Amino acid sequence: MKPSVSRVVAAVSVVVALGASAACSSGDGGGDADKGAKPPASAGPSKLEKAALAAGDVKGYKVEKPDESGAGSESGSGSESSAAAPPVGKPSPAECAPLAAMLDVRTVGKAQGAESAEAKTTGHVSRILTPTDDKDFTTTRVGLSSLAASDAERTMTDLRAATRSKKCSAFRAGEQRYIGVRSLPAPHKGDEAVSYKIAHRKGEYVMRESVTVVRTGATLAVFDASNLYDPEGVQRDRDAEKDGTGGIGTPTADQDPKVAPDIVDVQLGKV
Repeated sequence: MKPSVSRVVAAVSVVVALGASAACSSGDGGGDADKGAKPPASAGPSKLEKAALAAGDVKGYKVEKPDESGAGSESGSGSESSAAAPPVGKPSPAECAPLAAMLDVRTVGKAQGAESAEAKTTGHVSRILTPTDDKDFTTTRVGLSSLAASDAERTMTDLRAATRSKKCSAFRAGEQRYIGVRSLPAPHKGDEAVSYKIAHRKGEYVMRESVTVVRTGATLAVFDASNLYDPEGVQRDRDAEKDGTGGIGTPTADQDPKVAPDIVDVQLGKV
């Protein structure tokens, strides 16, 4: 397996909104003061860009801006900054929509189920992080997106429900079939966080992703770590090891990608 293919990036960055924190009202029960209260404003694109990860922020990682001009294409170039296969069409079952939306920056505002009001992002930025260690084939996409506070909260509620739904353990989004969906322990970060794993076929390989979404006020931060499972590449590594030549370290069937805590901590520290 070519190293460039090994670093194909699955999708991840969908959301971290640099928004203002949700407004808290004090007092007894919402009189005129509550009615006149304004919801916190979402962060604009310039603030998101300033908060995005930059070169040197996370030790041991190369930081790049992805080319999102062709986010809907599967050119299969194997570029480290290419986007993974985006969901096309409505997910089925509809309640699984939030899981697919987190994998494509263009659909963050459509994370709610079919019966929910559609949220809209006011801006987003994303970065692709690849390890400088050539034996580590995990690529992490980090996305920051800004939503209205109520939309950000509802997105997390729907996402959490989807990760726990048995109906969403396998589902379709257009022509793409997602499998192996399972809820993962979420870090105690921000106002709330949700983590899950998901996979889909990518040609002859299996793209595996571990996704963590953190909400801070009106901000959604999406961390999408991915790698490719290549059975033939694994076998070549084993053959090379027997010959004493050593393989390239292709991820095996039991090596799911993991979101690095350092990436999460550094990014949230900038939000």
